[in-house]
Amino acid sequence: MKPTNRMSPWYIILGAVATAAVMRIGIKVAADRERHQPTSMVDWPAAVQLAQRMLPEAHQPNPHNYQALADAAGADVARLTELAVPAGALRVRVVDQQTWLTANIRSFARLMAPLEPMWLAHHDQSDWGLATRRMNGRVAGIQSGAMLSWMATRVLGQYDTALLHDDDAPNELLLVEPNIARIAREQGVNVADLRQWIVIHEVSHVFQFEGIPWLRPHLRVLMDRFMQTLATQLEAPHGGVLSMVRRVTTQPAAQSWVEWALDDQQRAIFHEMQVVMSLIEGHSNYVMNRIGAQKIGTFGQLHQRMEARQHERPTLDSLIMRVTGMQMKMAQYRDGEAFVTALATHGGDALVRYLWTTPAHIPTAHELAHPDVWIRRYAG
Repeated sequence: MKPTNRMSPWYIILGAVATAAVMRIGIKVAADRERHQPTSMVDWPAAVQLAQRMLPEAHQPNPHNYQALADAAGADVARLTELAVPAGALRVRVVDQQTWLTANIRSFARLMAPLEPMWLAHHDQSDWGLATRRMNGRVAGIQSGAMLSWMATRVLGQYDTALLHDDDAPNELLLVEPNIARIAREQGVNVADLRQWIVIHEVSHVFQFEGIPWLRPHLRVLMDRFMQTLATQLEAPHGGVLSMVRRVTTQPAAQSWVEWALDDQQRAIFHEMQVVMSLIEGHSNYVMNRIGAQKIGTFGQLHQRMEARQHERPTLDSLIMRVTGMQMKMAQYRDGEAFVTALATHGGDALVRYLWTTPAHIPTAHELAHPDVWIRRYAG
């Protein structure tokens, strides 16, 4: 009799039963762990663990007196913007990628905290419901860790505002020295000039958030409104998943995939935040270029190389930016700077300062793209 390659039905049945038993045991174990130690919407320990493995080994950044650069830039920014900040506002901390990662994971965890009660209540208390909650949190943690590790190797500076902290929490200007030194080498620019250029940009953020009384409260209100809509969505049956799927399939013309999952109310708030952030980043670029052109000897070359860098990203970087929505952040720099430059061209620095005197002067999304409309409304 010839041997057969056909598997006996009994082996298939036994294999299926064994697999089901193993899965049931796994679900039970995961559920028991979840009962004793609930997982957040994002498993932040998992995010930290993955991100730290992906990053270069932590080390002490090269010593450099960034505080002196910040103090000098502060005097220049104050003269140009006519904004004033409290004493001690220019707090500089030089960090490596690992330290930047730790600081930002704390900020993201604080941002997500208001949604946690709805997240925990959304899943039923069955073994399957608890195991699913644990799995979802772990997947979100892995995704967040991968994204933050990628960002940590590219960010050059960041003003860590107290937007999401208690009002009395210290604010710091973080400068990621290993990334700054690497970009200077890759772009063939003077590292001292690049440091000065970046510091001017970040110091301008300090003057915005500490010198414009209404800016931080206005952003906080927008953020709270947005988070409340997400909380309401989580409280809906099935967490609003079906309505989210419906929006994704019926809105192919949305500007970004990030907007696909938003309902009309969320999208309106999101656009408001985008406009304000565009003004913030565009104004900082404007200040950086105005002061840099006067203070930095190689400004022309530096500006040209850094502009070219934005348009010559590796394919993988471009893909990651599109998938994560980071290309919207880059659009904020471009659109905001074009708007502020148009104001300065029409009415000089006085009109730019007038922009920041009240939240009523924030342009609409249409005006951001068409500065002449805002100028006709306010320049008089």
